[in-house]
Amino acid sequence: MRKIVLMVFATFCICLSAYADRVINGKVVYELDGEPLIGATVMPVGGGGGTATDFDGNFTIKLQDGVSELNVSYVGMTSQTVEAVDGMTVKMSDSSTELDEVVVTAFGMKRDRKALGYAVQDLKSDELNTRGTTDLANAINGKISGVDIRPSSGMPGASTNIVIRGARSFEQSNQPLYVIDGMPVSTESDFRNYNNDAVSGTTYSQRAIDINPEDIESINVLKGQAAAALYGIRASNGVIVITTKRGSGEKGKPRVTLTSNFSADVVSRQFNHQSIYAQGVGGSYSPSNSMTWGPEISQLPNDPNYGGNVANRYNGGDTHKYAGMYYNPTYASAGYGNGSGWVVPTVHDNVSDFFGTGFTENTTVNISQNIGEASYSFSLSNAHQDGVVPSTGMDRWGARGLVDWTIAPEWKTGFSVNYTSTKINSAPVGNSGIINVVYTAPAEYDLAGVPYHMPGDPSSQTLFRSPSFNNPYWWAENNEYLQHTNRVFGNAYLEYRPKIEWANVTDFHIREQAGLDVYTNDNSEVDEYGSASYSQGNITNKGVTNNTFNNLLTANLSARFGEDWALDVMVGNEINHEQSRQWEYTGTGFNFYGMPTISNATSFTSSEVTYAERTIGVFGSANLSWKDMLYLSVTGRNDWLSSMPRGSRSFFYPSVSLSWVFTQLPKLNNNQVLTFGKLRTSFAQVGQAGGYMDNFYYTPTYGNGMYLGYPLTYPFNGTGTYVPYFLAYDENLKPQNTKNVEAGVDLVFFNDRLRLDYTYSYQDVTDQIMQVPQAGSSGYQSMLTNGGEILTHSHEINLSATLYENKDWNVDLGVSFTKVHNYVKELANGVESIMLTGYATPQIRAEKGSTYPIIYGIGFARDQQGRIIYEFNEDYNSYVPAATANDINLGECSPNFNMGFNLNVRYKRVSLSSTWSYQNGGKMYSGTLSVLNMFGATQETADARRNGGVEVSGVINTGTADQPVYEEWTGTVDAEAYYTKLGDIAEASVYDTSFLKLRDLTLNYDLPRIGNFDITVYGFARNILVWAKMPEMDPESTIGNNNGGGYFDNYSMPQTMSFGGGFKVSF
Repeated sequence: MRKIVLMVFATFCICLSAYADRVINGKVVYELDGEPLIGATVMPVGGGGGTATDFDGNFTIKLQDGVSELNVSYVGMTSQTVEAVDGMTVKMSDSSTELDEVVVTAFGMKRDRKALGYAVQDLKSDELNTRGTTDLANAINGKISGVDIRPSSGMPGASTNIVIRGARSFEQSNQPLYVIDGMPVSTESDFRNYNNDAVSGTTYSQRAIDINPEDIESINVLKGQAAAALYGIRASNGVIVITTKRGSGEKGKPRVTLTSNFSADVVSRQFNHQSIYAQGVGGSYSPSNSMTWGPEISQLPNDPNYGGNVANRYNGGDTHKYAGMYYNPTYASAGYGNGSGWVVPTVHDNVSDFFGTGFTENTTVNISQNIGEASYSFSLSNAHQDGVVPSTGMDRWGARGLVDWTIAPEWKTGFSVNYTSTKINSAPVGNSGIINVVYTAPAEYDLAGVPYHMPGDPSSQTLFRSPSFNNPYWWAENNEYLQHTNRVFGNAYLEYRPKIEWANVTDFHIREQAGLDVYTNDNSEVDEYGSASYSQGNITNKGVTNNTFNNLLTANLSARFGEDWALDVMVGNEINHEQSRQWEYTGTGFNFYGMPTISNATSFTSSEVTYAERTIGVFGSANLSWKDMLYLSVTGRNDWLSSMPRGSRSFFYPSVSLSWVFTQLPKLNNNQVLTFGKLRTSFAQVGQAGGYMDNFYYTPTYGNGMYLGYPLTYPFNGTGTYVPYFLAYDENLKPQNTKNVEAGVDLVFFNDRLRLDYTYSYQDVTDQIMQVPQAGSSGYQSMLTNGGEILTHSHEINLSATLYENKDWNVDLGVSFTKVHNYVKELANGVESIMLTGYATPQIRAEKGSTYPIIYGIGFARDQQGRIIYEFNEDYNSYVPAATANDINLGECSPNFNMGFNLNVRYKRVSLSSTWSYQNGGKMYSGTLSVLNMFGATQETADARRNGGVEVSGVINTGTADQPVYEEWTGTVDAEAYYTKLGDIAEASVYDTSFLKLRDLTLNYDLPRIGNFDITVYGFARNILVWAKMPEMDPESTIGNNNGGGYFDNYSMPQTMSFGGGFKVSF
């Protein structure tokens, strides 16, 4: 049984004239189960004051002479005009065209959707793709317009960037604020990968992974500044409002629900290594070389140095003993096979051998009950994942409790509390990754079969190449990237709703809410003795303890003036205090293998930082409506922040919105084609603060790109050393400011069978907070100051249609369209571009005068007509592409537009739902494909060799370097020369990221009721179909959880697809 929405209006006080002469008592109930409706509005038809039902659904109203009818209304139900009879009972029914017209806005306020002058989008629990996923981002991907969701991989606990209506900041966070049951919570990663940090190590999970999607009742996305302005300075990136499941079911009867699903996970787009050519260069076999430009694998027995058919030092000149075989020194030293090192040429699928079949399990049990004066909901959950990469996985245990209790007719209280324990074992990416070894392993080398260490020496790795990277099997057995978080968050509230008799006032209540978000995040990065990066071993234990206290006090008043005017006013105060402690302990140089702990380290360093921040806000809003046609909303909030310089800590942010329901005009009212039509517009201004600190001193480290460390350990001979911190803080720093103008139209046709809405949004973000390089003479490397401006134009279209409907069939289609254009108008004085992530080259950057962001790196050298210039390479005796002397703009990362498609078909008890995502355009840099082509590992390179080279066309210089003369040229380029040269040209590895993906396909069957049991069984598949312009890889496989995440790939973990099933049992 569906739980009716909690009361929006309650305890109306009657202000009647002295001429009233009769009293009517009655009750309002829900027709399906007879439950009382709290806060239903009862108005006399013909004049006089109204009232509302109490907590038992009862009402008492005094009627003037001549009044014989009452109008009864309730949110989400069909209004009724009934005869006024003492002792009457009014039964209310659902209104299909109004049921979803109530949305949750800022601070949990429920408002009619038609009253909003800005766009919001909401998803109910049955609209989320929760089957087979542990991640909230996956559950909403493809469902919401204007929201860019960029997953990094399909690994357990993988990070995901969520950006609403484009980026607002170059260097600060662009992630939205999350509010769960009224409590603002932190969801960002505690360790963001900044700049070149994003291309090594592991990509840390965001704290949104602590949210169990099965606990969610609804999600409302407040996209624009007008929608989120009441949350103040934290909400400049938009707000995701999550309401969890509350007590439901028939009064007096508890409801137990068990949901469980299981799935098998495999790599979605798996790289296929070419299986024709062997390890080596120039057509010669070289068993220690990284490249696969060697001879054909079938010809290895004929290799002059290692072949068994040719006399050489390894077979002692005997061409018969090892005929048809070849010698590999690594095989011999590792004791592979018979230990001789001689093997028959065999092709191995090293990629498939390494990636296994992952497993995902999600189980949630919930008990809830409505006992009249109180309701509750308690749940326990577990999510377990084994990744497709050995030793990776996740375990998450959760408990949740929520209670609402009506103490007395005027008093109500309750609480919500959530506990989560999450453990994630992840794998490294980028320069410290293992995927590069898996992908580049020659097809003739048995990566899985060869022992990964020398016999009797587990710290000495074996590999087909020099040990600059770890053997992935050795890594899985010895090294670790562990993230472990324990978290508690929740709040409690007390609400007072007095019975008042003020003229025109229909409701007044005060609510006090206090909450806590407390967590500890421990991370351990272990490189065992013998690791490639740390031959003597290294361990880093780092973590964060974060405590956030939030207090919210609000007062709400609602009034009606006659039959045409209504006013809702809210004032409030919010205090948010955050205190955190970060630590890092590093041990280097283990005494021996097998004990990778700090106590076994020969060198130890440590650091610890504490930080506190407080925000105090005072806010108010006023919503005025006329004849259910015109709606005006005005809000204002002033924040005082401790994280800004003194004298610059107070900021005021206003918003105003207007909507006009033009179908309320007499000529359009009750139109059978255009059922509903609304125009809306809004303006708002919200800021984002920076982390200002007073300039301080620190013990310096020194480096040159290859070395970083302490040249001396201080104190030295009793003397310490300190220098000014390399980052200066501008004493005149102010928050960056976002001005937003929004306009749109909402249309409903054919009695809610077709809905269409369009929104245009313009954002102007000024006073960007960024690090601006400083002259060396200043004593600082850079200064945190204001500088730069970014403009954003976004277009959003949502369409939903009931294509067919009768008692047995339902066919529903939903389509969303998003086009976002970010443009960098200005940067700080003297700054032309800034780095977001990447290497020295290439990089993801923000560049003045360009779309945000762009790829910046070495490109193809071209003549004035844009033709590629080819130059002669004497080493290969072949022409190869020429490269630019400097980095250039290689393409815009952002797509042209995105679309989502949701198709739901129901036949009796069987339903089939699907979610599709389409992306048009956009660019990303793939360092993975760059290396694979350079190494000759792709099928593309093998085909080029078999075809005698690469057919190209361009121009060559027939003049001199000083006075070039370019002539058109077409020819065949040596494959090895061509792809080796492309490894130095980043533009060759910039790919179009257009794709079409079937994100979710779910088949449900609702069994006939068995006694008190309602049972649903289902099967699902996720990410099973991917069509992409990018070869070999999934364009949603990238590295980094910073603002450049989603656009840069370098040995990234792969995306996965899942197949599974589950059940849901309620009783």
